[in-house]
Amino acid sequence: MRSYSQKDYYHAVSELVDAIAEKYRNNVKAIYSGGSFARGDFVPGRSDVDIYIVAKDRKEELQRDLQGEALEIERKYFRELKSVIDEVLGVTVTTQKEIEEERSFLGAGFEYSNFINEGRLLWGEDIKTLIPRPSREKQKESAEAYLEQVYEMVSNQEKRFKLLKWIPLKLVPRKNKERWTRGAFNLTFRTAALFLGSKDIYVSKKEDIVYAFKQLINEQELCGIISLALSLWEKWKAQPLNDKETKLLLQNSLRFVKGLQQQP
Repeated sequence: MRSYSQKDYYHAVSELVDAIAEKYRNNVKAIYSGGSFARGDFVPGRSDVDIYIVAKDRKEELQRDLQGEALEIERKYFRELKSVIDEVLGVTVTTQKEIEEERSFLGAGFEYSNFINEGRLLWGEDIKTLIPRPSREKQKESAEAYLEQVYEMVSNQEKRFKLLKWIPLKLVPRKNKERWTRGAFNLTFRTAALFLGSKDIYVSKKEDIVYAFKQLINEQELCGIISLALSLWEKWKAQPLNDKETKLLLQNSLRFVKGLQQQP
């Protein structure tokens, strides 16, 4: 797989924003980026890009059209990376009406703090002040609801997770191992962030998640797992993990989620 640069990401996002502004400006109020791209700590070839669109109306039609625009740009800049990341440029559309009526994902509990603190305006009118601030209780309830979804997903796929223990990774294609590795990192850090959110702590950068988690939780095994995950992430940013590290990461992601379920 070819290596990717920050320029690839910036050019791709700039091209997408220009296409939206040119073709859909009559129905688009604002374009934002979120997550690691907005923070500036994204890792080329490892990170995806979250693009949030605030539309005036016709949400469903616009969502379909913009996903098509993003796909064309992905094929231009990230053709090989698509075998590892399904959506390198993830586009999600909401409307101003949804925001004002407190029905938008941008203001929905747990996601509210992430967007207000990190969302970066790429084009259009800043709408952050239009988003009603949810109560602390609603934010915690939102995190708890997302967390339950993760627990249910892992429970439904637990047999599949355990089967990985017996799979000889040397026989697995590299792109599959990279996809599994990325999924295990996402599961570990996303679950930890949701758990912290359920305790009214809102962080999203991996280093901040690990620090806050270790401040809150005294369980040695769980702290060890998430610390190791961060260490492996730092390595994976520059090079693939070896098979032993990959298998350990996969197994630990399951142990971590199952262990969190036992926490009060």
